[in-house]
Amino acid sequence: MRLSGKSEQAGLALLYLGLGLASAFVWSRIADLPRLPSWHMEMICGTAPAPNQYRPLTPWIAELLCRVLPGHNLHTAYLLLRGLVTGATLLLFDRYLRTWFRPGASAAGALCLGAIIPFTYLRVVQESDPISLLVFVLAFWALARERDGYLFPLVLVGTLNREATAMIPALYALARWGTAPVRQVISQTIALALSWAAVYAMLLRVYGRCPYYCDVVMVWQNLGSWVPTVCLLLLFGVMWVLPFLGRRSGPTILRRALWLLPPYVALHYVVARVVEVRLFLAFAPVVIPLSWWMLFPTERSPTKKSTASAGPITQ
Repeated sequence: MRLSGKSEQAGLALLYLGLGLASAFVWSRIADLPRLPSWHMEMICGTAPAPNQYRPLTPWIAELLCRVLPGHNLHTAYLLLRGLVTGATLLLFDRYLRTWFRPGASAAGALCLGAIIPFTYLRVVQESDPISLLVFVLAFWALARERDGYLFPLVLVGTLNREATAMIPALYALARWGTAPVRQVISQTIALALSWAAVYAMLLRVYGRCPYYCDVVMVWQNLGSWVPTVCLLLLFGVMWVLPFLGRRSGPTILRRALWLLPPYVALHYVVARVVEVRLFLAFAPVVIPLSWWMLFPTERSPTKKSTASAGPITQ
């Protein structure tokens, strides 16, 4: 018995929601929950160290959710927020993959991402991750579907959650270069970059210069042990390699976005703790579909034609 289109979509939505909530429960078993209330109050009161203080969106959403929930339990608010956002991200990732793949392969890609996410959890309080991943999935979906207008609200809102949205202007420029008028690409890229800068400047103005809770330069800590690099390699496993094996094949938007991966990794070896591999989930919308392109050529969607954003597509 085959489900109707609406029943199939409803079933997948419930599946992804369940996975999101299950992932949130795994997080609740690993995260430093005793530290969460004090971390939350620091963020709400504006006394948290950098760079956390410049990422206020998630704590404020959790604060509002906590106020409307029966019992006003902060842990429950963060758990529900993480579960709902993760479930929505998986659903949108499925829709994003359908730009190039049949429904079955798209669902498999979303399930693959859902399986990877819990392995990024550590006993640290850093709650901007779910919304950050959602923003990047939406940004890649917008680029793949030529909905460039959505990039501006994503940058404006996403920067309130994490400064990594600075990568979105570069993604846009790479996706549209050679397929859209040069003046349009340059002007839109500058406008996106200025949107990011305006929001971040506002955060600096509101909260002032906050001291960092860790060293700004982390390169020696990352290179002084094999653990960070092994953790990074295990995040996507062989999917780190497959896109480069087929670097001349696949949608242009993905192949060009892959150009940003080496400098992104190099930057994080310098200024971040690489063992916190959650930072590299932003490239899941690139690594997973390019790996699927290599692994499942018969699952490529026959109805999707090359577009300015998604193609040209080479075999």
